[in-house]
Amino acid sequence: MGDRLNVSGDLEEKFKKFGPLADILTDISNRCVEINEFNRNSAGHDEIGKTYHENVDKPTADLVKLFTLVSSEVERLGIKGRLSSRILHNAGEDAKNQV
Repeated sequence: MGDRLNVSGDLEEKFKKFGPLADILTDISNRCVEINEFNRNSAGHDEIGKTYHENVDKPTADLVKLFTLVSSEVERLGIKGRLSSRILHNAGEDAKNQV
């Protein structure tokens, strides 16, 4: 195991990219909701429509939940990553000042 922890100087900048990625995932989730709503209204309520709803409604709802969860986790990871990189940077600066 190493004696030192090396932190990239641009680590915080890398974690800043997680916010826009989370926004993209949220947009995908919202588009899935729109597509599902369109399909739900277009499928009808006859036998074909009922078969469609039985096979597509639940998986589409699950897909929306998945994108929502992943978006939330990516955003949270970005925030925590930026905070952690600041802590590590500050610790490094403190260590330099101690010597």
